[in-house]
Amino acid sequence: MRETDLTVIAPAGDLLVEVRCDDGNDGFSYRVDAELLRQSSPYFRALLGSGFSEGARVIAEHGKLNKKYGDDFITEATADELPRVCISNIGKISKVNTIKNITADFLRAVHGLDLAVPSPPIQNIANLAIVADRFDALPSFSKFVRRKKYLQTLDAKTKPKPSSNMSEERVRQRLLIGILLDHPPWVTKYSKQLIMNDSVQWKPQAKDEESSALWWDIPRGVEDEMIYRRECVLETISSLQSHFLKLYTSGERQCKLGYDTSVQCDSFQLGEMVRFFIRLGTLRLQGTIYDVEQPPHYSGDIDRLLESLRQCPSYQLDKNHSHCGLRARLIPLLDLIQNQLGLDSRNVDVGLCAECWSNHRAQYAWSEAKRPLLWTRTRLLSRTIPSIAPREKTGRRPSQSSCLAGHVVVRDMFTAVERDWTAKDAY
Repeated sequence: MRETDLTVIAPAGDLLVEVRCDDGNDGFSYRVDAELLRQSSPYFRALLGSGFSEGARVIAEHGKLNKKYGDDFITEATADELPRVCISNIGKISKVNTIKNITADFLRAVHGLDLAVPSPPIQNIANLAIVADRFDALPSFSKFVRRKKYLQTLDAKTKPKPSSNMSEERVRQRLLIGILLDHPPWVTKYSKQLIMNDSVQWKPQAKDEESSALWWDIPRGVEDEMIYRRECVLETISSLQSHFLKLYTSGERQCKLGYDTSVQCDSFQLGEMVRFFIRLGTLRLQGTIYDVEQPPHYSGDIDRLLESLRQCPSYQLDKNHSHCGLRARLIPLLDLIQNQLGLDSRNVDVGLCAECWSNHRAQYAWSEAKRPLLWTRTRLLSRTIPSIAPREKTGRRPSQSSCLAGHVVVRDMFTAVERDWTAKDAY
């Protein structure tokens, strides 16, 4: 086995940390301050404590060096004489040429030193957050990132470009950083973007690679929650289409004008409606005599889907039936849904609220909530969603009680077993 490389993080450090790749071939050593490691994380506090064999050995070797060189043994002893601890598996980071640099930057952050690159790119910050999570050093690393204002710098660089043009990997990296480093604005914004835009990871043919970086499977239950929320949103939009098809096939008169042509108007509108949905790709005619495989769920952008539904023409049987069609009744309902989904809106009810997710998950999570049996429009319109308290400079909210109540109102709409869209019908 070749000699490990030595990187000096703390010139007056009293410990060598050796980090080896998972395959055991390459290893790198770092001279560090043992006390700063203990202060940075419970992991190192336990590892270097007297309760562990590694920690007991380090303490014993420090005692020997003290007897040999006196109180100044740190400056007198050579690096080879310092005690050494070995660690492996720095976390599920992305594929890198070598773990040497990423580990060195993590240790620099622990020691409060500048990183190798003054303004690290988003992938570096995400990888460092993963390493910090692996060694239970997230609080200290999060403080370091805030002090250096790395996230504000990254936001400033991306402001000229719409976030919708960002690659999914970049979106996921930001979401992971928001979760691990407790940065609520990124949790809400980028979870919402994934829910609205879909993910390559959520497709049936997606490959589950063990070597994938942690951001491809967001931890703490967030990945499954996002999948469930997207399914609920799609089911809600689909229920609109089903609602109008059922209305016009029920035999109940929909045209209220009272003309002799009212029955023909209903038949005409039903035919045009079916043609529109089929042309849009949101409906397909399927016989029940022989069951066939179900089509996959819609995998595109939800905003684009809603915009497509808004293109429904104002079909008229004749000049007397100018407001009898689907469009006049569909658009207000699309507006109602869109109000909760717009990526640029301040509404946080579809994207994850970091505080509610951390502190009130049992009451907040869509995936854990009991689904209401019936939801009506009057239930949403008659209740005032409490205002959300203004954010502090840190991006946190001082109080979450009213915030949670607002989330629950909207959650009920998207998770209901049945929805009655007829209440306060715009027709």
